Amino acid sequence: MPRKRSKKNSNKGALVKGASKPLPVELLAEPSFRDGLHRIMRGYSGLYLLFKRHRLYYIGLANNLYWRLIHHTRNRHRGKWDRFAIFRVDRTRYLKDIESLLLRVATPPGNSVSGHFHRDADLTKVLQKIQREQVGKLRRIRKVLWEKAS
Repeated sequence: MPRKRSKKNSNKGALVKGASKPLPVELLAEPSFRDGLHRIMRGYSGLYLLFKRHRLYYIGLANNLYWRLIHHTRNRHRGKWDRFAIFRVDRTRYLKDIESLLLRVATPPGNSVSGHFHRDADLTKVLQKIQREQVGKLRRIRKVLWEKAS
């Protein structure tokens, strides 16, 4: 008789506690929507995405998503987006890193600053050093082979 596999506990949902599809900006003017948004976001911070048509325009994070979205209807982003999506995040400790990662990957035109990580997290210099070492080894091998061929 075949053994039953034990079901592994999933970590899905450990960080993101809710997400929306892109919604029209006009919803922000509806009092019932505003109240619902306040209710579902109580106790959570989150990330939000602004879209122009179906293209990503801006990525941001906020403690109060409703007021941040309203602010973007009145500041330099006014008229540059027509849809938004929200993501409820439970662990605010990682919020800035998530935003930085998304900014690095997506590079939306509305964000003037790309995401920044701690300087120790930049692997570029380490990888460049590995590359230089590999190039040096290849040169030494090529030189040895060239000398034997002569």
